[in-house]
Amino acid sequence: MKKLSELSLNELVSRKSTIKACLIAFAILGVLATLTLIFLKAKPILFVALIPLLITWLPILISLKSINDEIKLRNSKNPVTQ
Repeated sequence: MKKLSELSLNELVSRKSTIKACLIAFAILGVLATLTLIFLKAKPILFVALIPLLITWLPILISLKSINDEIKLRNSKNPVTQ
């Protein structure tokens, strides 16, 4: 896997949209799992199964932030003229 500094701006934007889609999918999955457990009147201990889903969000958010920072850095170096 290439470092973010080695990727082109188009590749960064593409990777950003992929990561955002992944994050949205995990959020929807988390909401559906929570609603299912609530609907089934599950015992509170069963909600512990949702913790790995929440832990999965952390690296996704960190990579999204680093991509956003790299895009901002590149845009500040080469401002777009309108």
